[in-house]
Amino acid sequence: MRNVVKAGWFFVGLLGLWAGTANAYPTMIRHDYVTCGQCHADPSGGSLLTTYGRAQGEILLRSRWGASPDQDPGKAAEFMFGAFKLPEGVDMGGDIRLLALLTSANGSPLTPRLIPMQADLVSQYTAGRLRVNASFGLGDGHATQLASLTNGDIRLISRHHWVAADLGEDNQWVLRFGRMNLPYGIRVPDHTLYVRNSTHTNGNDQQQHGFALAYASEHLRGEVMAILGNMQLSPPAFRERGYSGFIEWAPSNKAALGLSSSITHADLDQATLTPRFRHAHGLFARGAVGKWLVVQAEGNVLFESPRDNPWKVGSSALLQLDFEPSQGLHLVATGEMLCSDFRSNSGCNVGVWGTLNWFIAPHTDVRLDFIHDRSTTQPSAANKLLLQLHFFL
Repeated sequence: MRNVVKAGWFFVGLLGLWAGTANAYPTMIRHDYVTCGQCHADPSGGSLLTTYGRAQGEILLRSRWGASPDQDPGKAAEFMFGAFKLPEGVDMGGDIRLLALLTSANGSPLTPRLIPMQADLVSQYTAGRLRVNASFGLGDGHATQLASLTNGDIRLISRHHWVAADLGEDNQWVLRFGRMNLPYGIRVPDHTLYVRNSTHTNGNDQQQHGFALAYASEHLRGEVMAILGNMQLSPPAFRERGYSGFIEWAPSNKAALGLSSSITHADLDQATLTPRFRHAHGLFARGAVGKWLVVQAEGNVLFESPRDNPWKVGSSALLQLDFEPSQGLHLVATGEMLCSDFRSNSGCNVGVWGTLNWFIAPHTDVRLDFIHDRSTTQPSAANKLLLQLHFFL
């Protein structure tokens, strides 16, 4: 067994030479990018990159190894390194992400796991002001259940699929219908953070179907979504319906302050099997000190009101410092907190992250995280060491 584990780590290490990412990076504010629609098909960021976004990712995001920032990124900024020419109006991208995880809970020996986290293909067709966007991939049956299209241990999944109309004289409005990431808070790529899971807004499998209207100008952006429920979840009584939205104001190209709000209702809560309302309301902020430091913060107040049960009142918070001492190399310190219910005196969970993220080559980044998580009232703690390898086509 030990030899198998060593071989697995060696295999993942080799794959690390060919890994990368195409997530939303709100830390691009260090390069004066406050809005997201310039670089991403999704107006609030994430997933498929536009042609412009691919080029800027090559120029600004990865280590350049002595190349001039004014140098044309060439084939490295194209889908599959320009292996073939896409038809007019078609954009495509893909993500392959692997995770090697070591976990120790309450002083137990480290437990190793190799996890295929993502294998997605995403495409968009544009005809004038109309766009059709969809992602398809394979996922673990438990980790991506809410995004599943089929059953089984390995499932066909679709994290998002939508149609959109670009509106306004300068396409500053985007009206969409379909399955989408919920507009709320800071769209960070770390879907396990408390602020994302506690508000049910992570980018892994918590997307919902509905209508969304987004707006973006030089100093103001926002999006609001009417949630019709996750049509990939059965039975329908478990589906959440309501709204989610945010608005963000940027007084300069180096700072932004936002407000988020979400209220949903489900006929049956999956835990209690009773009707319940869920609220999340919060503030978030981003700021850059030159190009070497970005500070991000988010705080949310959480309410749950299951029928015939007491209200739950809690909160979640995030503070993150992203240092970039050399282009493409990021040293990140993150502190987070989750208090599920102040009324029950159950205490809070506190997490500390230390991250090294290196965009080492075209379409390539390698990421190492150390995570310490503990309860404020229970003698329980967990340590995790994660190596993430991610390649985008």
